[in-house]
Amino acid sequence: MFLRTALVLTTSLLLLTACGINSVTKAEIEAIKPGNTITYRFKKSDGKSWFYADKVTRVEGDTIYYNASKNEATSGSDARLDEFDTTRELSVKMADLIKFETEQPPNDKKMIWIE
Repeated sequence: MFLRTALVLTTSLLLLTACGINSVTKAEIEAIKPGNTITYRFKKSDGKSWFYADKVTRVEGDTIYYNASKNEATSGSDARLDEFDTTRELSVKMADLIKFETEQPPNDKKMIWIE
């Protein structure tokens, strides 16, 4: 009986801990600063998860300016995600960026970490 209870508790704890992996909070998003790299996960039509990253260049008020990664990868730690297109600077409003704290349809895009 004790062994079964211990197993159930351990499994529950692992499940709860795993749910927090690869996610960011609203507070972490609001604290984004120049130099941060934001990595996203999304699903393509083939059902596979892909990753891409943005490098924050500046923050002015509620607008985040960034350079997008040149590549996509099937692993969030792939070194190719560290190559950014510095020929153009894109921007996004903080309110729009905060939406990616959770998965967003249609491709389940989600911010998974900020470095």
